[in-house]
Amino acid sequence: MGYAGKITNETKILLVLSKKHCCSIEELEQYTKIKKEELKVYLSKLAKEGKISRGWGHIAGKKYRKYCIKTKILEELNLM
Repeated sequence: MGYAGKITNETKILLVLSKKHCCSIEELEQYTKIKKEELKVYLSKLAKEGKISRGWGHIAGKKYRKYCIKTKILEELNLM
């Protein structure tokens, strides 16, 4: 038996973040196949709900936005 319902975009984002813990928007776009503009909407909603946090990362002098899943969500999903 397979899964009868559809996986929502928010669930896709949370699944990727549960595996990677933190990702840039470009990485999330690659892993979830959701367009960047649409991702921003879902990420804002998840941040307001307190499921993810947003911060800044630095690589080779360049600044990028990183999105991380919160520990309490990992504990709720029994992944910690």
